[in-house]
Amino acid sequence: MASIKDEFINQIESHGFKVGIISIKHLEEIKSDMDATQKKYNDVNTYIGKYLNEFDYNPMENFPEAKSIIVIAVPQPMNRIYFTVGGKRRAVIMPPMYLLNSSIELEEKHKKISEVTSIIESILLYNNLKAKKINLPCKLIASRSGIGQYGKNNICYINNESSFYWMGVYISDIPCENDSWQKSNIMDACRDCDLCMANCPTGSITKDRFVIHASKCITLQNESEKDFPKWLNQKWNNSIIGCMRCQIICPVNRNSIKDLEDLAEFNEQETKMILSKTPLHKLPAITYRKLELINFIEYYELLARNLSVLIS
Repeated sequence: MASIKDEFINQIESHGFKVGIISIKHLEEIKSDMDATQKKYNDVNTYIGKYLNEFDYNPMENFPEAKSIIVIAVPQPMNRIYFTVGGKRRAVIMPPMYLLNSSIELEEKHKKISEVTSIIESILLYNNLKAKKINLPCKLIASRSGIGQYGKNNICYINNESSFYWMGVYISDIPCENDSWQKSNIMDACRDCDLCMANCPTGSITKDRFVIHASKCITLQNESEKDFPKWLNQKWNNSIIGCMRCQIICPVNRNSIKDLEDLAEFNEQETKMILSKTPLHKLPAITYRKLELINFIEYYELLARNLSVLIS
Protein backbone atom coordinates (compact mmCIF):
# COMPACT_ATOMS: atom_id res chain seq x y z
CA MET A 1 0.00 0.00 0.00
CA ALA A 2 1.37 3.39 -1.02
CA SER A 3 2.26 5.84 1.73
CA ILE A 4 0.65 9.27 2.00
CA LYS A 5 3.90 10.76 0.72
CA ASP A 6 3.95 8.48 -2.34
CA GLU A 7 0.30 9.19 -3.08
CA PHE A 8 0.98 12.93 -2.88
CA ILE A 9 3.92 12.64 -5.27
CA ASN A 10 1.83 10.64 -7.77
CA GLN A 11 -0.97 13.19 -7.71
CA ILE A 12 1.38 16.16 -8.05
CA GLU A 13 3.12 14.52 -11.01
CA SER A 14 -0.27 13.96 -12.67
CA HIS A 15 -0.42 17.76 -13.01
CA GLY A 16 2.87 17.74 -14.94
CA PHE A 17 4.94 18.95 -11.99
CA LYS A 18 8.02 17.35 -10.45
CA VAL A 19 8.30 17.06 -6.68
CA GLY A 20 10.86 16.22 -4.04
CA ILE A 21 10.13 15.71 -0.33
CA ILE A 22 12.69 15.72 2.45
CA SER A 23 12.44 15.71 6.22
CA ILE A 24 12.19 19.01 8.07
CA LYS A 25 15.19 17.86 10.11
CA HIS A 26 17.46 18.91 7.22
CA LEU A 27 16.73 22.62 7.70
CA GLU A 28 19.94 23.22 9.64
CA GLU A 29 22.04 21.50 6.97
CA ILE A 30 20.39 23.63 4.27
CA LYS A 31 21.23 26.75 6.25
CA SER A 32 24.79 25.55 6.79
CA ASP A 33 25.25 25.00 3.05
CA MET A 34 24.09 28.53 2.25
CA ASP A 35 26.07 30.11 5.08
CA ALA A 36 29.22 28.40 3.82
CA THR A 37 28.66 29.74 0.30
CA GLN A 38 28.11 33.29 1.54
CA LYS A 39 31.20 33.10 3.75
CA LYS A 40 33.44 31.71 1.01
CA TYR A 41 32.42 34.01 -1.85
CA ASN A 42 32.34 37.75 -1.13
CA ASP A 43 30.82 38.59 -4.51
CA VAL A 44 27.83 36.35 -3.76
CA ASN A 45 27.09 38.41 -0.66
CA THR A 46 27.58 41.67 -2.52
CA TYR A 47 25.34 40.90 -5.47
CA ILE A 48 22.68 38.49 -4.21
CA GLY A 49 23.02 38.74 -0.45
CA LYS A 50 19.75 40.71 -0.29
CA TYR A 51 17.95 37.63 -1.65
CA LEU A 52 19.83 35.07 0.43
CA ASN A 53 19.28 36.98 3.64
CA GLU A 54 15.51 36.73 3.16
CA PHE A 55 15.47 32.93 3.50
CA ASP A 56 13.33 31.77 6.42
CA TYR A 57 15.15 29.08 8.37
CA ASN A 58 12.64 29.14 11.23
CA PRO A 59 9.37 28.32 9.43
CA MET A 60 8.15 26.04 12.22
CA GLU A 61 7.46 29.02 14.47
CA ASN A 62 4.08 29.32 12.73
CA PHE A 63 3.77 25.66 11.73
CA PRO A 64 5.12 23.60 14.66
CA GLU A 65 3.61 20.35 13.35
CA ALA A 66 5.58 20.51 10.08
CA LYS A 67 7.42 17.29 9.28
CA SER A 68 8.61 17.77 5.71
CA ILE A 69 9.93 20.18 3.11
CA ILE A 70 8.40 19.98 -0.37
CA VAL A 71 10.03 21.39 -3.50
CA ILE A 72 7.75 21.72 -6.53
CA ALA A 73 9.17 22.15 -10.04
CA VAL A 74 6.74 23.54 -12.62
CA PRO A 75 7.78 23.31 -16.30
CA GLN A 76 8.02 26.72 -17.95
CA PRO A 77 8.76 27.50 -21.60
CA MET A 78 10.68 30.48 -22.89
CA ASN A 79 8.29 33.28 -23.72
CA ARG A 80 8.29 35.66 -26.66
CA ILE A 81 6.93 39.19 -26.29
CA TYR A 82 6.39 41.59 -29.19
CA PHE A 83 6.93 45.35 -29.24
CA THR A 84 6.46 47.73 -32.19
CA VAL A 85 9.05 50.40 -32.97
CA GLY A 86 9.03 52.57 -36.09
CA GLY A 87 6.35 50.39 -37.62
CA LYS A 88 8.46 47.27 -37.14
CA ARG A 89 7.35 44.37 -34.95
CA ARG A 90 10.22 43.32 -32.70
CA ALA A 91 10.30 40.09 -30.72
CA VAL A 92 12.16 39.79 -27.42
CA ILE A 93 12.69 36.74 -25.24
CA MET A 94 11.80 36.23 -21.60
CA PRO A 95 13.55 33.21 -20.01
CA PRO A 96 11.69 30.41 -18.22
CA MET A 97 10.88 31.03 -14.54
CA TYR A 98 10.16 34.74 -14.80
CA LEU A 99 6.48 34.28 -15.58
CA LEU A 100 6.09 32.89 -12.04
CA ASN A 101 8.77 35.05 -10.46
CA SER A 102 7.73 37.28 -7.57
CA SER A 103 9.01 38.92 -4.42
CA ILE A 104 8.13 37.08 -1.23
CA GLU A 105 5.81 39.90 -0.19
CA LEU A 106 3.63 39.56 -3.29
CA GLU A 107 3.62 35.79 -3.82
CA GLU A 108 0.16 35.34 -2.31
CA LYS A 109 -1.26 37.78 -4.88
CA HIS A 110 0.48 36.12 -7.82
CA LYS A 111 -2.18 34.30 -9.82
CA LYS A 112 -0.05 31.46 -11.19
CA ILE A 113 1.79 30.81 -7.92
CA SER A 114 -1.57 30.77 -6.15
CA GLU A 115 -2.81 28.16 -8.64
CA VAL A 116 0.14 25.88 -7.84
CA THR A 117 -0.41 26.37 -4.12
CA SER A 118 -4.12 25.58 -4.47
CA ILE A 119 -3.33 22.30 -6.22
CA ILE A 120 -0.96 21.30 -3.40
CA GLU A 121 -3.44 22.29 -0.71
CA SER A 122 -6.37 20.46 -2.32
CA ILE A 123 -4.38 17.22 -2.62
CA LEU A 124 -3.25 17.40 1.01
CA LEU A 125 -6.67 18.36 2.34
CA TYR A 126 -8.01 14.95 1.31
CA ASN A 127 -5.73 13.44 3.98
CA ASN A 128 -6.37 16.24 6.50
CA LEU A 129 -2.88 17.59 5.86
CA LYS A 130 -1.71 21.06 4.93
CA ALA A 131 1.18 23.02 3.46
CA LYS A 132 2.60 26.51 3.75
CA LYS A 133 4.70 28.23 1.12
CA ILE A 134 8.02 29.46 2.48
CA ASN A 135 11.19 31.11 1.23
CA LEU A 136 14.08 28.64 1.14
CA PRO A 137 16.81 28.00 -1.48
CA CYS A 138 14.92 26.12 -4.21
CA LYS A 139 17.89 24.97 -6.29
CA LEU A 140 19.73 23.60 -3.30
CA ILE A 141 16.68 21.73 -1.98
CA ALA A 142 15.86 20.33 -5.43
CA SER A 143 19.39 18.97 -5.79
CA ARG A 144 19.51 17.68 -2.22
CA SER A 145 16.12 15.97 -2.60
CA GLY A 146 17.25 14.16 -5.73
CA ILE A 147 14.92 15.69 -8.34
CA GLY A 148 17.58 17.97 -9.75
CA GLN A 149 21.28 18.34 -10.42
CA TYR A 150 23.41 21.40 -11.04
CA GLY A 151 24.93 22.36 -14.34
CA LYS A 152 28.30 24.09 -14.62
CA ASN A 153 26.28 27.29 -14.99
CA ASN A 154 25.07 26.83 -11.39
CA ILE A 155 21.50 26.40 -12.63
CA CYS A 156 19.45 23.43 -11.45
CA TYR A 157 18.31 20.90 -14.06
CA ILE A 158 15.25 18.87 -13.10
CA ASN A 159 15.63 15.10 -13.64
CA ASN A 160 18.56 15.81 -15.99
CA GLU A 161 15.93 16.85 -18.55
CA SER A 162 15.87 20.64 -18.56
CA SER A 163 16.49 23.82 -16.61
CA PHE A 164 13.21 25.25 -17.87
CA TYR A 165 11.36 25.10 -14.56
CA TRP A 166 10.05 27.42 -11.87
CA MET A 167 10.55 26.05 -8.37
CA GLY A 168 8.73 26.73 -5.13
CA VAL A 169 9.25 25.40 -1.59
CA TYR A 170 6.61 24.48 0.99
CA ILE A 171 6.63 22.95 4.45
CA SER A 172 4.00 20.37 5.29
CA ASP A 173 2.84 17.93 7.95
CA ILE A 174 3.26 15.03 5.49
CA PRO A 175 5.10 12.30 7.44
CA CYS A 176 8.65 11.92 6.15
CA GLU A 177 10.69 9.50 8.21
CA ASN A 178 12.71 8.30 5.23
CA ASP A 179 13.71 10.56 2.38
CA SER A 180 16.12 10.89 -0.53
CA TRP A 181 18.46 13.45 1.07
CA GLN A 182 21.78 13.40 -0.78
CA LYS A 183 24.78 15.49 -1.74
CA SER A 184 24.38 18.10 -4.44
CA ASN A 185 25.83 16.80 -7.69
CA ILE A 186 26.72 18.16 -11.07
CA MET A 187 25.16 16.49 -14.12
CA ASP A 188 27.18 13.81 -15.87
CA ALA A 189 26.49 15.68 -19.12
CA CYS A 190 28.60 18.58 -17.81
CA ARG A 191 31.74 16.64 -17.05
CA ASP A 192 33.28 16.94 -20.52
CA CYS A 193 31.28 19.94 -21.74
CA ASP A 194 32.24 23.62 -21.49
CA LEU A 195 29.69 25.10 -23.88
CA CYS A 196 28.02 27.30 -21.26
CA MET A 197 31.41 28.56 -20.18
CA ALA A 198 32.38 29.41 -23.75
CA ASN A 199 29.04 31.10 -24.50
CA CYS A 200 29.15 33.41 -21.47
CA PRO A 201 30.67 36.67 -22.81
CA THR A 202 31.48 38.04 -19.35
CA GLY A 203 33.37 35.00 -18.08
CA SER A 204 31.08 34.48 -15.10
CA ILE A 205 31.36 30.67 -15.42
CA THR A 206 34.87 29.42 -14.71
CA LYS A 207 36.68 26.20 -13.87
CA ASP A 208 38.23 27.56 -10.68
CA ARG A 209 34.96 27.49 -8.70
CA PHE A 210 31.54 25.86 -8.74
CA VAL A 211 29.57 29.02 -7.91
CA ILE A 212 29.42 31.51 -10.78
CA HIS A 213 31.10 34.91 -10.45
CA ALA A 214 28.06 36.95 -9.45
CA SER A 215 29.76 40.26 -10.20
CA LYS A 216 30.00 39.28 -13.88
CA CYS A 217 26.59 37.65 -14.37
CA ILE A 218 24.37 39.35 -16.98
CA THR A 219 21.26 37.99 -15.27
CA LEU A 220 22.02 39.86 -12.09
CA GLN A 221 22.80 43.07 -13.96
CA ASN A 222 19.50 42.74 -15.85
CA GLU A 223 17.60 42.28 -12.58
CA SER A 224 19.29 45.21 -10.86
CA GLU A 225 17.63 48.63 -10.72
CA LYS A 226 21.02 50.31 -11.06
CA ASP A 227 22.37 51.55 -14.39
CA PHE A 228 24.27 48.98 -16.40
CA PRO A 229 27.99 49.08 -15.53
CA LYS A 230 30.32 50.50 -18.15
CA TRP A 231 32.07 47.16 -18.68
CA LEU A 232 28.81 45.50 -19.80
CA ASN A 233 28.66 45.52 -23.59
CA GLN A 234 24.99 46.09 -24.35
CA LYS A 235 25.24 43.75 -27.33
CA TRP A 236 25.57 40.92 -24.81
CA ASN A 237 22.03 41.48 -23.55
CA ASN A 238 19.65 38.92 -25.04
CA SER A 239 16.53 38.83 -22.85
CA ILE A 240 13.98 41.31 -21.50
CA ILE A 241 15.13 40.20 -18.06
CA GLY A 242 17.77 37.71 -16.98
CA CYS A 243 19.96 36.00 -19.57
CA MET A 244 19.70 32.90 -21.76
CA ARG A 245 23.28 32.49 -22.99
CA CYS A 246 24.29 29.57 -20.78
CA GLN A 247 20.92 27.79 -21.03
CA ILE A 248 20.27 28.17 -24.75
CA ILE A 249 23.60 26.59 -25.68
CA CYS A 250 23.23 23.67 -23.24
CA PRO A 251 22.78 20.26 -24.94
CA VAL A 252 20.54 19.10 -22.08
CA ASN A 253 18.09 21.88 -23.00
CA ARG A 254 18.07 20.96 -26.68
CA ASN A 255 14.44 19.82 -26.75
CA SER A 256 13.17 22.55 -24.42
CA ILE A 257 14.52 25.34 -26.62
CA LYS A 258 11.89 24.41 -29.19
CA ASP A 259 9.13 25.11 -26.66
CA LEU A 260 8.63 28.83 -27.23
CA GLU A 261 5.34 30.48 -26.27
CA ASP A 262 4.07 33.82 -27.59
CA LEU A 263 2.84 35.79 -24.59
CA ALA A 264 1.78 39.33 -25.49
CA GLU A 265 2.09 42.08 -28.09
CA PHE A 266 2.44 45.81 -27.47
CA ASN A 267 1.53 48.23 -30.27
CA GLU A 268 3.62 51.26 -31.21
CA GLN A 269 1.87 53.65 -28.83
CA GLU A 270 2.16 51.22 -25.93
CA THR A 271 5.84 50.64 -26.67
CA LYS A 272 6.49 54.39 -26.71
CA MET A 273 4.78 54.80 -23.33
CA ILE A 274 6.88 52.02 -21.85
CA LEU A 275 10.15 53.37 -23.25
CA SER A 276 9.31 56.87 -21.96
CA LYS A 277 8.73 55.35 -18.49
CA THR A 278 5.08 56.38 -18.27
CA PRO A 279 3.96 55.65 -14.67
CA LEU A 280 1.91 52.49 -14.29
CA HIS A 281 -1.17 54.36 -13.09
CA LYS A 282 -1.20 56.46 -16.26
CA LEU A 283 -1.11 53.53 -18.66
CA PRO A 284 -4.30 52.42 -20.44
CA ALA A 285 -6.05 49.53 -18.71
CA ILE A 286 -5.37 47.20 -21.65
CA THR A 287 -1.63 47.96 -21.48
CA TYR A 288 -1.61 47.39 -17.74
CA ARG A 289 -3.28 43.99 -18.24
CA LYS A 290 -0.62 43.03 -20.77
CA LEU A 291 2.09 43.93 -18.26
CA GLU A 292 0.30 41.72 -15.72
CA LEU A 293 0.24 38.93 -18.30
CA ILE A 294 4.01 39.10 -18.79
CA ASN A 295 4.52 39.52 -15.01
CA PHE A 296 6.19 42.93 -15.25
CA ILE A 297 4.10 44.99 -12.84
CA GLU A 298 6.44 44.50 -9.91
CA TYR A 299 9.54 44.97 -12.05
CA TYR A 300 8.18 47.68 -14.33
CA GLU A 301 11.04 50.03 -13.41
CA LEU A 302 13.43 47.68 -15.24
CA LEU A 303 11.41 47.35 -18.42
CA ALA A 304 12.27 50.59 -20.25
CA ARG A 305 16.00 50.21 -19.66
CA ASN A 306 16.16 46.54 -20.63
CA LEU A 307 13.87 46.90 -23.64
CA SER A 308 15.72 49.91 -25.06
CA VAL A 309 18.94 47.90 -25.17
CA LEU A 310 17.31 45.01 -27.04
CA ILE A 311 15.54 47.06 -29.72
CA SER A 312 18.09 49.84 -30.25
